[in-house]
Amino acid sequence: MARTRFVLRYRGEGARPDADVDRVRELADAVVVDSSPRMLLVESEPEALQDLVDALPDWVMGPDRTYQVPDTRKRIERPPG
Repeated sequence: MARTRFVLRYRGEGARPDADVDRVRELADAVVVDSSPRMLLVESEPEALQDLVDALPDWVMGPDRTYQVPDTRKRIERPPG
């Protein structure tokens, strides 16, 4: 399976538990790409990471999505007559 990126969000009270973050980092083939006080960006295989997140209370997982920024530059539709 291909490794993809997922966002893990802690929805519990207070700060995220360091023990939970350590369990994610110890997961085989998982790489924590970035983190914030309540979220982790993890690159891993989906099945293994989902199994771990299901075992961790107050954590949810979703795919990392990127969006293309629209081009807002003005253009001339046709030359002046």
